[in-house]
Amino acid sequence: MDWDFAERDSLIMGGGDYNYDTWELNNLMDEYSDLSYEQYQMTVGGTYNFTETFYGNASFTYDIFDAKEEFVSGDEDGTAYYGYAGIGWRF
Repeated sequence: MDWDFAERDSLIMGGGDYNYDTWELNNLMDEYSDLSYEQYQMTVGGTYNFTETFYGNASFTYDIFDAKEEFVSGDEDGTAYYGYAGIGWRF
């Protein structure tokens, strides 16, 4: 379907040769995707108090992504590792 931005209002309102009424278009669907996507996330971390007011903290996260089938953007299986380290001062 080709349309110009100037034609947008008439298309949304159902005018012209095209019907953009999403209610009617959704009723034409008779099946849905069976794609499955799972994510597992494990995080460990801690805080160490150097003094009553000065502290350090750190954490490490490991993610596993498991797609049973390919999505539109391709295979999304994989892993990710990321960490965080910081220092703080309480006052």
